[in-house]
Amino acid sequence: MAEASPQRWTLSDAAGQRWGLVLFEQPDPAYPAGPRLRLNALEPGLRIDHQRPLQVDDGAGRQWQLPNRSEELVAVDATALPPGAAQFDAASLVPAPSDSRPLRLLVPMADGANDAALMLGADPTQQLARRAADI
Repeated sequence: MAEASPQRWTLSDAAGQRWGLVLFEQPDPAYPAGPRLRLNALEPGLRIDHQRPLQVDDGAGRQWQLPNRSEELVAVDATALPPGAAQFDAASLVPAPSDSRPLRLLVPMADGANDAALMLGADPTQQLARRAADI
């Protein structure tokens, strides 16, 4: 896959809470190469579950689970992961989603909270589908 600059968007979940979404290639040679999808809670107090995958669906019956790669956010010897940020392996979007269908992300939340539902608009959906197709 060709190297591409990170792409960033700000989204709101179904509860109106804001999130930052970053799509990029893993630059650190200490980790496997490939596309990553990073989510950053922009509201204080939101805690992401770092043990569960990100659920993705296209509303037409296709679903994907992106493995959680939050350990890539911190130094190898660090023990604490950032509570409001998580990173997922977008290489698991196989087969690649259509770039013409909006994608819904279910962000795994910690502490028994309901998972956060994010709808990707046209631009992030197209960029994510293109990166997945290049894998």
